[in-house]
Amino acid sequence: MTIDSPATVASTDRWERSVEVLWRRTASGVVVLPNDRSTAFTLEGLHAQLWEVLGRPLTQQGLLGLLGEHLPDDPAAAQRTLADAVRFLVGMGAVRESLTP
Repeated sequence: MTIDSPATVASTDRWERSVEVLWRRTASGVVVLPNDRSTAFTLEGLHAQLWEVLGRPLTQQGLLGLLGEHLPDDPAAAQRTLADAVRFLVGMGAVRESLTP
């Protein structure tokens, strides 16, 4: 799958679920349907875990703390992996930069 809009992920940004997304948990992950798309996406693994913890706005540092067991042991690789996962969800319209301070 190709996501059209790459997003920059800074460690000081706070991320949250986009409120316009319809979603459901399934036996294998989370299915999301962004409001502006006609296709549902099934999130599994790290992407599903990321969706689950973004029930409240979190910074990248907060996400690293909560998702550490799903990330590489090397801190730089963990940050890159997490940034890629956030970019992926932002690109599909499922996650956005938090509007709350």
